[in-house]
Amino acid sequence: MKKIIFTAVALAVVLLACKTTKTPTAATPPPAPLDCSTTAYTYEKDIRPIMEQNCTSCHNENMKAGYNFYDIASVKKAAGNGYLLGTIKHQVGYDQMPPNGWPLDLPTINKIECWINTGMK
Repeated sequence: MKKIIFTAVALAVVLLACKTTKTPTAATPPPAPLDCSTTAYTYEKDIRPIMEQNCTSCHNENMKAGYNFYDIASVKKAAGNGYLLGTIKHQVGYDQMPPNGWPLDLPTINKIECWINTGMK
């Protein structure tokens, strides 16, 4: 009887040890900081064409979600409160934009982010 109890306890300890042992995983390195120092982006030359190609079919005079992306003030409002980057980067808590389509490519997102980070001129 003692052998059965000892075996049961030993088996329980082994099973618990296996269940609580965590396998080490490789840490994902943080993304490299975005370098915006090499190019000066402007709304008229760089950002407006992106907005017109990808955003203004919905965000226009009808003010969908409160934004008219034909208007620089509205783009700056969305950029300043985090909505623009949150949506195009598909961050948690934001609607994914553009809807029903592929996300913007990384160079385009980086261009918008640099424009925002350098003063939205």
